This record gives sequence, structure tokens and C-alpha cells, in this order.
Amino acid sequence: MKIFFSFITALFILSVAQSQSIPDNWLTYYEQSGFKKTPRYDETMQFCRRLEKASPWIKVSTFGKSPEGRDLILVVASKDGAFDPKKARKTDKAILLVQNGIHSGEIDGKDACLMLLRDIAITKTKSSLLDHAILLVIPIYNVDGHERFGLYNRINQNGPEEMGWRVTGQNLNLNRDYMKADAPETQAWLQMFNRWLPEMFLDAHVTDGADYQHIVTVGIEKHQNISDPIRSWVLEKFVPMISSLKTNGIPVAPYISLRDHEDPLKGNQSGVAPPRLSTPYVAIQNRPALLIETHMMKDYKSRVEGTYQTITAVLELVNREYKSLRNAVLQTDERTIKNIENPFPIRFETTENPSGTFHYMGFKQKNEHSDISGSTRIIYTNEPFEADIPMYDSVIISKSIQLPAAYLIPPQWQEVIKRLKLHGVKIERLKEPVTMEAEMYRFSNANWQQTPYEGRHSVTYTVDKIKMERTFPSGTALVRLNQRTARVAINALEPEAPDAFAAWGFFDAVFEQKEYTEDYVMEPLAAEMLLKDSSLKLEFESRLKADTAFAKNPFARLNFFYQHSPYWDQNVNLYPVARVVKDIKFVTEKEE
Repeated sequence: MKIFFSFITALFILSVAQSQSIPDNWLTYYEQSGFKKTPRYDETMQFCRRLEKASPWIKVSTFGKSPEGRDLILVVASKDGAFDPKKARKTDKAILLVQNGIHSGEIDGKDACLMLLRDIAITKTKSSLLDHAILLVIPIYNVDGHERFGLYNRINQNGPEEMGWRVTGQNLNLNRDYMKADAPETQAWLQMFNRWLPEMFLDAHVTDGADYQHIVTVGIEKHQNISDPIRSWVLEKFVPMISSLKTNGIPVAPYISLRDHEDPLKGNQSGVAPPRLSTPYVAIQNRPALLIETHMMKDYKSRVEGTYQTITAVLELVNREYKSLRNAVLQTDERTIKNIENPFPIRFETTENPSGTFHYMGFKQKNEHSDISGSTRIIYTNEPFEADIPMYDSVIISKSIQLPAAYLIPPQWQEVIKRLKLHGVKIERLKEPVTMEAEMYRFSNANWQQTPYEGRHSVTYTVDKIKMERTFPSGTALVRLNQRTARVAINALEPEAPDAFAAWGFFDAVFEQKEYTEDYVMEPLAAEMLLKDSSLKLEFESRLKADTAFAKNPFARLNFFYQHSPYWDQNVNLYPVARVVKDIKFVTEKEE
């Protein structure tokens, strides 16, 4: 019986190879398994090295190491042998970076890209895709998570038979780390990205959520979080192509996030996500960024084929529109350097009015009460239905700020400065001290998340803008906004931005009171302050009446007077990053 099945399997693989004109020895592990399995890290790297050895168009390079010591691999495909950023820039080709396995259980993109690289460089059935493009492929980004291999890693997902894990060996989700950049993998990725600066980025995932017929769904940044030249290119060139694309005969849908899972007819919604995620992060780096999400319940073969077809279609578009794409990116970079939007948007909301409809291909469902969960249970049937449902994807700016000319970061905040440099932000250092009036923020109402999120206890707060005279010592970091990465710097340094460094806890120490008073010292001073300052007396009495917790807390009552005394530390709750609003000629030196 085993011999019989081995024979049948061999015939099946042979028929696939013949139908696609693929030599037997160039079938991928996934294809050899009957489209059911995905290779481990070592097997994946071996295939990439074989491609490199067999084709002058392929180069395998590394861009860092994981915490567990595995190489982070970047495969470069170029007909010109432009295997480093400098050589690539000398061509007139557009660079597309395809990233796979950031969530290593969602690994469709890896197997799709191994086949695509083979079809480009070995069988050459897709060789024209390199005529006007250079392809960068990260086969597996989360390499340590990939090797946490098992049968039960994705409860919602239909294949492959075994797969990797969602997060890294440090239990961090790399797709929440782009701004704070805590993970060694993220730090290596940022350096690689800023060396190459690809014209377009694509991130391949598998989505959870509702059950529906669509195999591939996509999302692309197209709102006010990107500059007009890129947004226009996306709307004029990319959206029409993807709107007409079908994979396995089924139309590609916009990323599906139903407003009400119990009633899909109420519509789908999308908006602007925070730049902790890959595609909105790449958008503030002034590049078009596409998210591919195949549907979890489809079989692995259908999902990999859908990913293959979508990446191929994107590469075909990049080849056709390489000049317009490069021009849009160049214009966006130049506009950011010379005339960035001011006021600058930092928060967005999706409107309550639908912008149109899209043709949703779902499965009929029954909703019933569950005695187990105590809520509504959704039971999907195999009966398909189609409907034009409302699409809510119009976005308004909910928060914008007036931009300074630059930011000043005192030199003791070394980690903040280091992270900015990883993002490609250009830093200058003051060569001599400067005393000046600067705009500052003062925090209040700080509240920390009790449970950790991505290894941090994030903080919320309110801010008040103040002006004060400050002296900034030699070595202070100066971040000007007339640079390509200004959007990244603003999102990192403006405390009200959703992924500001302050919100992630980089400045937590400024919220701490470090000096305290003895009661026997503060009691007579407080009594004297009440006698001398009638307005302070009124404020204290009003606080006693309005705030019961304050009234019952002896420490808080005495600390109230300490805070109003000349002894109080004026740096408590003071955000140390200053906003330079006047055009001042600083004496600086550039830092590499």
C-alpha cells in the first residue's frame, strides 16, 4: 500500500512538473509535498542558495541575526547583477521589497516567492518581471518563530500541515514593533530598508475573521497619512489594477473588516492604522505599501497560488509603471524635504458615511445563542451568497499639529536618539551650549496600561504646550524636519501621535517625583502659604470639596503645597524634547 501511494505521489509531482515545464529537481518542497507542506528554515535557505548557485540573476545576502542566532536572509533578483543598493540606484529600475513570514504561521508568501524566484531565474517563464524591476525577497522575516514548528500553531488556519509561530523567540510581534523597534530583528530590518529604500513594499499574511469566498484580500495605504504624489499614484495606477484582479477565478477583495460580524450586509470598513504596523510604517517612509491577506479557511494550495498571482500582478504593474512609480516616490521625498504639510496630520478617523460599495462574496450564516460562551454563535454554511455591501473607507483628520522647524533632544536620552537613527532620521549635534526660548510639552493625567503589550506598559496622558527658556548642552541632538524621514521623526517625537516614543514608555522617568518633604517641614510652610496667598487657599479648599480621595489623603494634601512651592522640581512631567519654532542658526556637526 505504501509503495502504491508513493508511486501515485511520484506520478502527481511528475505531471505538475511537465505541465509547468519545471525540471523535477527544481520543484519546491511545497510542490513536492502535494501542496500541503512548507519547508523548515534550513530547507528554505538551501533552496535559496541553490537558486544563487544556478543563476547569475540571484544573490542571497544577510541583513542581521535573530536573537537565537539565525541569519536574516534577503534574496535579491536582478538581471543587471545590481545586488547592492548603490548598483541598484544606478539602474533606472524600480525596486520592490516582498516580505514574508513576519507572522511565521502565516507562511503562504514564502512558498509563493520560492516558486516565483525559480520561475524568474531558472525556467525563465517569468523573466520579463525583471525587465524594469529589481525584486527583493525576505523569505522568512520572523526566523525564530518560524522554527517553533508544529501542527497546532494556527487554530483558525487550514494548512500547511505544520507551520511556525506568530511571534519571535522573545515573544514579540514584529508587526507591532516598527516604530518602537525593540526587537533585534526590527532594528536589522530598519537598517536594511534604509540602505535599499525600495520604491514599493509588499507584506504577505493570512487573515483571521469572517468566513467568505474571497481567497485574497488586500489593503494599501491611500489616505492622508501619505503625501499626494504617492497617493495619486496608488489611486490612479494601483487601485484599478487590483480592482480587476482575480486569483483562482475569484475577485480580490479589499481587506475585510466587517462592521458587524452577525450581519455582513451592514458593510466593511478600513482606515489609517498606526505606524507600529508594517504598511502604515512604510507609508510614512514615503513608499506605497501593500498588505496581502489570504483567507485562513481556504486550503493551502489555493492560498499560495493566490499569493503567487497577486505578487506577480504587482510586479507586472511595477514593470509597466516603473517610471511613474519612481517619479512619484522622488516627488514625495522632495516635497517632504522642502514643503511638508503644515498643519501635519497625526491621527485619523473613518467617517460614518459609506464611500461606495464593494461586491462581497460570502457564505450564508446562522446566528444563535451559545450556552457555552453566553453570546451569539455564528455558524457558517457552505451556501454562497453575493451582495454589494457598503464600504466605509473615507478618512478624516482627527488631530493635526503645527510643525516646528526642528526638535532638540538632550544628549542623555541616548536610546531615543539611537532609535531615530535606526529609522534613517538624520541627526546633528550641537557643538556648543544654547540657551533659548523653546516650545515644550507638560504632561498630566498619566495612566499606564496594567498588563504588558509587546513587552511594554504603554502610557496615556494629556499634554499642554508651554514656552520656557531652556539651556541645551553641547551634544544635544538636533532633528530638522527638512529631511526625507520627517514623517517618521514627527510620529516618534510628537507625544500625541499614536505610536509616539513617549506613549511607548521611552520617557517614563519624567513622570516620577524624585524629591519628597517631611511632614514636620511641610506643615508650617503650608500654613504660611495659606496665610500669604488667598488664591492658593481658595484652590486648596475647592479641591478638598471636589475630590474626596484627595481630601482623605494626608500625603496628597501636603504634596499639593510642595508642588506650589519654589522647591518643586519643574522637570516633573516635563517632556524633555523641545520644539524649535524660530529659525535659529545652530553650530552643529552631522552625526553618521
